[in-house]
Amino acid sequence: MCAIQPWIQCTTSGSSSMRIFWRSWAGPVMCEVTTMNMQQFVWDIEHLDALDSARFGGKATGLARMVEAGIPVPPAFAIGTDAFHVYRQSGKQLPQRLIQQVREAMDQLGGKCAKSFNTGGMPLLVSVRSGAQVSMPGMMDTVLNLGLDARAAWRMIEASGNSAFVIDTWMRFWRMYADIVLGLDGEEIIGRVTAQRTEAEASPSEATLSQLEMALVRSFEEDGEQVSLDPHEQLLHAVKAVFDSWDSSRAKAYRKHLGISDDLGTAVTVQAMVFGNSDANSGSGVAFTRNPNTGERKLYGEYLTGRQGEDLVSGESTPVDLAHTQSGEHAALCSDLEEYGRTLEAIYHNSVDIEFTVESGTLYLLQVRAAKCTASAAVKIANDLVREGLILPRQALTMVTSDQLKRLLRPTFETTALSVAQVLTNGIGSSPGHAAGVAVLDADRAAELAASGQRVILLRPTTSPMDIRGMLAAQGIVTAKGGGLSHAAVVSRAQDKPCVVGCESIQIDLQARTFEIDGKLHREGDYLSMDGAAGIVYAGDLPLTNNLGGSPELIQLLAWADELSQANLSCSVGHLQEIDRLPSEALSISVIGMTDVAETLGLIDDLVSAVAKIGQTEFAQADATDLLCSVAEQIGRWLLEKIDQGPIYLRLPRLSSERARNLVPGWSELDPRLHLPLGHPGFYRPILEGLEQACQQAEKTLTVLLSGVTETEEWQRYACELEAFPALKGGVSINSVAGLASAPEMHAQGACLWLDMDQIVRSSHGFLAERYFSSACFDEFLQQGVMSRNPRSALKPFLKDLLAQLGTQAAQADACVGVDCALASDLDLVQALYQLGYRHFGIPLQQWQLVRLRLGQAAS
Repeated sequence: MCAIQPWIQCTTSGSSSMRIFWRSWAGPVMCEVTTMNMQQFVWDIEHLDALDSARFGGKATGLARMVEAGIPVPPAFAIGTDAFHVYRQSGKQLPQRLIQQVREAMDQLGGKCAKSFNTGGMPLLVSVRSGAQVSMPGMMDTVLNLGLDARAAWRMIEASGNSAFVIDTWMRFWRMYADIVLGLDGEEIIGRVTAQRTEAEASPSEATLSQLEMALVRSFEEDGEQVSLDPHEQLLHAVKAVFDSWDSSRAKAYRKHLGISDDLGTAVTVQAMVFGNSDANSGSGVAFTRNPNTGERKLYGEYLTGRQGEDLVSGESTPVDLAHTQSGEHAALCSDLEEYGRTLEAIYHNSVDIEFTVESGTLYLLQVRAAKCTASAAVKIANDLVREGLILPRQALTMVTSDQLKRLLRPTFETTALSVAQVLTNGIGSSPGHAAGVAVLDADRAAELAASGQRVILLRPTTSPMDIRGMLAAQGIVTAKGGGLSHAAVVSRAQDKPCVVGCESIQIDLQARTFEIDGKLHREGDYLSMDGAAGIVYAGDLPLTNNLGGSPELIQLLAWADELSQANLSCSVGHLQEIDRLPSEALSISVIGMTDVAETLGLIDDLVSAVAKIGQTEFAQADATDLLCSVAEQIGRWLLEKIDQGPIYLRLPRLSSERARNLVPGWSELDPRLHLPLGHPGFYRPILEGLEQACQQAEKTLTVLLSGVTETEEWQRYACELEAFPALKGGVSINSVAGLASAPEMHAQGACLWLDMDQIVRSSHGFLAERYFSSACFDEFLQQGVMSRNPRSALKPFLKDLLAQLGTQAAQADACVGVDCALASDLDLVQALYQLGYRHFGIPLQQWQLVRLRLGQAAS
């Protein structure tokens, strides 16, 4: 008799293990048994969780949402990402439970379609598509038309009466299977069986189809491949190929470029095929509910009659423009797409793009996703959706990324240069923006040249996923063929990169590395300029000019961001001439260095001369006092006249700085007291006196910041000194970790504080120079594992703790605490400081709109 008997067992849905408890004379005993064979890997789209894109990917969850909305979708099932992870962890072996579930799912799929998968009757053909959580257009692999062997092809011909359609469909499958599953040249494989294909098309029969199939097998054998003719085996190999495509070089390059995690993995969607190439009343297309270039609320898309979707993406054929055919022969199709589009926009709260097929007059939607569009379109769509009541302003902010805003504000061609520029050719403007660089005809070479710092325009007949490295590296892309939804156009829009397609006058000779336009020969390396909105390619390297303006839609979007963030942004000016370029919405500037003003006004020599005389003879000291007072008065007058709105924060010179060391001759011989914030009254008192005189004359006030402070007692003494100067307010510029530690107490005692993040970061990391390494250098150190974080974007824990203590006070409505992010901070660091409670920032002019957007998003 067994001494130990089962007592109770429990398991969790989706778990790979089960806990079993046993009862024995000594009490319950627990062991864990692996139950991988009990795990569910396959889900019908009618029953999966439409919100769980992490498991099922965007493609399958999109299908599930459409099914729920009553939109016609071919039956399908999804293989979840948990199967992908098991496949990876097991040395790229499909688990037996997955194989069994796929067979069961195929039987159910056949039942829904009244077709059979390799078991007689009307054949069931399927597509096998990738389904990552994050859309990666063109980066992952797809196999279409899977499910035919010679006998099934013959049954399909007998049922349809269309041998040309069936044979074309079958050969398309083998071409894809060779390319994607076997890594061979599919065109070459199919080319070897031209004679047998011609015979089968001329005299279709089971015998001629079998001869064609055997010829294909021999063609594969010539390349050392033994292929299975069993569709079940082909399906499993296709699933493995889709899993493997996650780790392809192009997919890795795309994810690295966009910062997408390599750990997400991909799901697989297996869907019953519908055929756009079955007859003249069929076709395939892609439609956007709003124009992805402009954001206009109007159906935008392309449709190819009698063709499959791969023909549209390849750009080899000229499609019908849906935007201009809504009253023609495709009016009913456009009407249905618009109706479904409105439904899907209400579900996605966004503009969407739709992949569809018409089979013998019946419309099916194959895919839906939030539309990838240009930056200007994203801003307009976000505004329009708020006005239409589909989303709230806080949701609108999430629809525009910082990178898109950067591109929206990117440079444009200088007007004078553009007026005399030579137009080389025109095409379809498929992604807006202006770019210039050398023409390069090869994607790998484009990537190499761009890595060396060269600006590149990638010029190709068409593009494919194999060109992704060069496409990511190029400033812009030009193709001789293709439409607005070709591969080049789709990827360029996703990157918001200028693109012109369909330049039919361009003839490219890849062997000679030349291209001809209207009979004139050009060579690789010649400069081109391009306008991706107008679809124009110019000769030469047209100069670009900065664009700091904004559309009414952008102004509205940023106003919503300001309302949500309640942040007070000032402009930090590196050169005082920038004051004249401040946008009207920037009500103030942050901190101005007195030394910077002295250099602008030509007073720096007087300032340096006065400093050198301090502490010398009584006569020299008197001269220094008069000179310092005069310089300070001129600086004060200039500032009070120049800045007529908002408070003015003027930072006193810090004579212990590297800048002072370089400016003042004999710096090492100066009176040592000058290196302390309040060390020598012969230095700071004449300056305060001169500033006081300027304020009294202008009947205005200045806030004068003392630098280098590390102790609360220093602030107390400075506050006492300022009592003699009623027009001056006092503050402290915190530029060290020691000063930051004392900052909460100084603020509690009435000090207006400005944190100099450049100096704080420098001192906290021990960098020797004030102008230290570039972000690129930090990124390199991070990749090498030399640093744990980029100090310009992430705070060390001890520094974060110090900033958090002051942040509590900074969050108060009347707090006078600002953060000057002139040099050291990127958007991540600004957002981190905002989340610690800081609300007043001084930022460079070129980052002003970016920070507004980011802080609005942080508050959403």
